[in-house]
Amino acid sequence: MRKHRLFLWASFSLSLGLACVLLVYYQIQHQSNVSLQDHPGKGIPQIGGEFRLYDQQGNLRTASEFKGKYQLIYFGYSFCPDICPLGLQNMSGALNLLGRDLDDIVPIFITIDPERDTVENLKIYATNFHSKFLMLTGTQEQINSVLKSYKVYAAKAKPDGTMADYLMDHSTLIYLMDRQGHFLKSFQHTASPEELAKSLTTLLANEKKL
Repeated sequence: MRKHRLFLWASFSLSLGLACVLLVYYQIQHQSNVSLQDHPGKGIPQIGGEFRLYDQQGNLRTASEFKGKYQLIYFGYSFCPDICPLGLQNMSGALNLLGRDLDDIVPIFITIDPERDTVENLKIYATNFHSKFLMLTGTQEQINSVLKSYKVYAAKAKPDGTMADYLMDHSTLIYLMDRQGHFLKSFQHTASPEELAKSLTTLLANEKKL
């Protein structure tokens, strides 16, 4: 009788252990599938996507038309007092340093404040920076879609308790997208023109070696 109980207990323990092993295996496989779905491309963040916006000349521009070029993209607004001008000036300085490599780069500014950044206002704002810059705007719905695709934070701030003359809280990264429109890396808006230019020229030089 005792041997029979020991046999039953051993069988139960073996079955329980096997069930645990199968459960762990399932969880590992399930987590792997989720990781592959959420982060395809070996862990590269899923940043970017298609958009249809208007440039400072009123022309409709889409993300797909820039394929074949590298893109430097910055999100901001023309009423920004300091952060946006610094980021755009650093990008402009880098473009001035690129020489012939400039043909491979498309610098893009996408507004987070389409309410004030109309085509006409962006045409004026663009004169402060490199002539190759594209300044893009659209409806609030269109902009919201782009912000979501690029994981950009943007929200109205109320420094004086009123919306009459508002500022915008927003993320300040400069995005580098590859020739297929896929995210490569980001830079702080404080990155110097030399740092940005060196990164781009190194990227293009390595590309030519392949």
